[in-house]
Amino acid sequence: MNFEFIKYQACGNDFILRDEIAHAAIPERARGRLAKLLCQRNFYIGADGLIFIVPSKIVVAKMRLFDRDGPEADMCGNGLRCAAAYLCQKLGRDQLLIETNDGAKEIERRNDHYRVNMGRLRYRMDELRNYFEYDLPAKEPLLDKMISFPELGEIEVSIVNTGEPHVVIFTDQLDRLSLEPYGRNITHNRDLFPHYINVDLAQVVDDKINIRTYERGVFKETLACGTGATAAAAVARLTGRIDHQAEQVKVITRGGEIIIEPGEPLYMTGPATKVYRGEIEVACE
Repeated sequence: MNFEFIKYQACGNDFILRDEIAHAAIPERARGRLAKLLCQRNFYIGADGLIFIVPSKIVVAKMRLFDRDGPEADMCGNGLRCAAAYLCQKLGRDQLLIETNDGAKEIERRNDHYRVNMGRLRYRMDELRNYFEYDLPAKEPLLDKMISFPELGEIEVSIVNTGEPHVVIFTDQLDRLSLEPYGRNITHNRDLFPHYINVDLAQVVDDKINIRTYERGVFKETLACGTGATAAAAVARLTGRIDHQAEQVKVITRGGEIIIEPGEPLYMTGPATKVYRGEIEVACE
């Protein structure tokens, strides 16, 4: 079939977007395989993920995102901003609700930036039990916990969910560290994290946070991660690494700046840009 798509990027986190309200739906069994094929950078279009805009029974549309390795994500902050950029332009609206696998998200367009209501931070054991296999009381906060990992030894981590599950690790040597060992020993640690998990290395510098993210499903470092930026800012506020009264926190990713309002609910604001429109012939059996 002729696969029509639009390429979007948000702080360098890039996505192939297909509107299945306007075009024929891809067979369900083919979605993950198609993401693995089209997201290859050297052979096909290249992207961190494949977004399908599909009909929703509760709001204007639903975003389904398949990571470049094939699995479907729960949510994606940067991907959601890209979906919002597309739908705001298509519908001529500045405010809308988009359904995700983590529920409906409220989004407001502000020029070329998009402010997303990310909901509340989930950081207790009973809220992370599907993602984290560990013997702790149900209401135990998973903030600044000392956990031992192969190769890394015992390190201090915070395990939270901002639509996607994240392990947040604060360091004062962000640029000196290799992210790959953290991905290998944390993201891929199926004994502790049966569905994989995102890993964020974060460094607080004055009132800003610098961050690098190893994403599950992509299985490499990406230029930005919206749910990761949200997680780092929220954890930094709760653990006293930034002023607990801070209304906004600038999170600096390798691909650009994301603004987090670290209260309850959490808000994420950042850019999203259309790169180009294209068409490719693919087999979708």
